[in-house]
Parts: sequence; structure tokens; C-alpha cells
Amino acid sequence: MSFRATAVLSLFFVLLASACKAVEFQSAENYRVADTQTTTNELWVQARTVTFSGLAEDDCFLLADSITQAPTTNPATVRLPGAFRSDIWAAGESVDMTGVTSHHARLAALKTCTINGSIGRNLMAFAPTLVLGTNTTVGGDIFLVGQDIIVSGTVSGDSRILGTKVTLAGQFKGNLNVTASDITVTPGTRIAGNLVYRMDRDLVLDSRVELGGKMIRQEILEPEKAAPITSADLILQLALLSGAIMVGLVFVSLMPGVVALSVHKLSESVWRCILFGFVTFALVPMMAFFLLFTLIGIPLSILLILAYTLLMYVSKIITGLFVGHLLLRRKTPIPPNLLFPVMALGLLILYAASSLPFPFGILFWFIMTLAGMGALVGAILDRRIPVMVSYPQDPATKPPPLPGNFPPGAV
Repeated sequence: MSFRATAVLSLFFVLLASACKAVEFQSAENYRVADTQTTTNELWVQARTVTFSGLAEDDCFLLADSITQAPTTNPATVRLPGAFRSDIWAAGESVDMTGVTSHHARLAALKTCTINGSIGRNLMAFAPTLVLGTNTTVGGDIFLVGQDIIVSGTVSGDSRILGTKVTLAGQFKGNLNVTASDITVTPGTRIAGNLVYRMDRDLVLDSRVELGGKMIRQEILEPEKAAPITSADLILQLALLSGAIMVGLVFVSLMPGVVALSVHKLSESVWRCILFGFVTFALVPMMAFFLLFTLIGIPLSILLILAYTLLMYVSKIITGLFVGHLLLRRKTPIPPNLLFPVMALGLLILYAASSLPFPFGILFWFIMTLAGMGALVGAILDRRIPVMVSYPQDPATKPPPLPGNFPPGAV
């Protein structure tokens, strides 16, 4: 790991340690806790692959990503066959949990999230493909968001599921609320409470499905018609756009290497940057909150919040440059003479898209902010930051040779 990455991670460690909690921060290519090992401190891990087979006494924050590692074919995976006596947070390209946690579990995956373990309290999971196997037991509520969702386990609390295709094949001891384009309830499913669903057609239950409450269909809410744009709104948006462009020019001139590498990381993988940005978006306020409980940590918490706010603002500069770069279809770095039009074009697209009707505009802006934030953080932690970017000189602009310095054969 580079000196820059080591310094940043060390700063995180110091900030967390000042909150009077024992915290262990690990960063490695592949991180593993054997089944005979026990971690007693709060654990923060960033690695390409994370395998936790042991016992965790305190909270665990596990991130599997390759944004700061060399390219490889190995997927960024989190495997959780161990036991956790406190909360577990995990994110990666794929997450596989077969262990046991006594508290809450919060899982996010870019591809697949599979759960076949026991969760003592609530479960929150996000993934395109999300599977709760038959061995899954959840002692509290569940909140699932994805495209293809299959629930075959047992849920003791209430369930809320948002997806494209949802298959229900388990036992639900509370109320069940499902929103999807296609909902399938297999025979043998048990629902003790009410079944509230949102779908464009009626849901017909098999006679072998046990429903203790009522089945209620709710209409899918259509977005409200957007109010007409007034001249005052247009002037405000133009002022904000102009301010963002001016800040972007200053930021690029001060940190050209970080900006160039951030745009490059977005071009490599937008989804990885969004995942990394989401982790930063969620964990930095948590660190600042912990610091507020210590006298020495109050000024550090204020500085952390200020840096966090600045990071969120300049993240749209990175995303704007990336969008403008895509629209121009350039395969080479942006030359200085095109920096202003490329940034202005990209930011104009972002601000125009943020004016879409609720909630599409806010959702788009949030995703673009996460992408830019993740790319920036990944670039800061990367050791490949260039000091200066040079471009080939136009032969027509080369100065004439000095007197007496003629090439051989010239008259």
C-alpha cells in the first residue's frame, strides 16, 4: 500500500480511536479470519476478498472491492460463515452469509447476495439478485431491495420487499408488504399477518397458501406532474451551474492528478465507484457522530463534517467531467483547451437531469454524487496519482531553431 493510502487509513484509525472505542482497521489483498480466531474490537476491513469464519465480539464493517487494487479476474466477495455477537455491515460484488449474528445485518452487493444463516434482529439487504434460503431465520423485520428476490426462510417480524420479480416461499410471522412487477407466492407459504401488495394486476393465491390476515392491493403511485419551470427557477439553476463550473476550474487547477485519476476510475467501473461512494456516504457521518461524545473529538468531528460536505460538492465536478468525456467519445485524457467546455457540458446534463419530476431527479442526483464521491476517495487512496499530465505539442507551434543550430544537410 502507498504512503498516501496508509496515511489516510491511519487518520481514520486515529479518529475512531479517539471516540473511546477499541477499533481495528485492516486493509489487505485478501482478508481472512479462521474459525478458531476471535476479534474483540470493532473491526473495519477493506480488501478484495473477505472471509470471516471466526467469532466477532463487536461490530464489523466489511468492504470487498478492487477500486484500490490492481485489476484481476477475482470478484470482490464477502463470505460470512462465522458468528457475530453484534451488528454486521458488509458490501461487495457478491455477499454470501451462512453464519449467525445476534444483532442486525446490513448487506449490499453489486451482483448477488445470498443468505442462509441466522439473524437475531433486523435484516436490510440490497442486490440485483437477492436470495434468502430455506435455512434463513430472521428474528426481527426485513427490508429487501433488488430485481430478482427469492425469500424461502422464516421471518419473525414485518417484511417490506421492493423488487422487479419477487418469489415468496417462506414463513412470515408478521405483516408482508411487497411492491413488484411480478409477484409469485408458492404453495406452502405461510403469512400470519396481512399481505399488502402493489402490482399492475391482481394477485391470486394458491389454496395451499396460508394467510392469517387480509390481502390488500394498493395502487402503484404515479409521479405527480411537475410544476412548470418559472424564470426564477431557471435563473437559480443557471447561477448554481455557473458556481459549480467556477469551483470545478479551481479544483482541477489545484489537484489535476486526483481529478484525472478519478475520471479514469469512473471509466473503469461506475458501479464500483457508486458502491465505494455509498460506503463513504454512510460511514463518515457515523465517525463524526462517535467523535462528538469525546471532548477532544469535537473539533475533529467538525473538521470531518466540513471535509465531508466539501467532498460531496466537488464529487459532481468529477461526474460532470466523466459525463462530458463520454459525450465527446474521447479515448485520451481531456486536454487543457477542452477542459472548460467538457466540464460545462457534463454539469449542464447533470443539472438538467436533476430537474426531473420527483423522485427521479433526486435519485439521479444522489447516484451521480455517490459515483463522484467513490471515484474521488478511490483516487486519494490510490498510489497511481500522476504529478503532471503532458500532451503532445503541435509541430506548428514549435519555436524556430537557434542560429547556427541547423540539421545536417541544411543550407
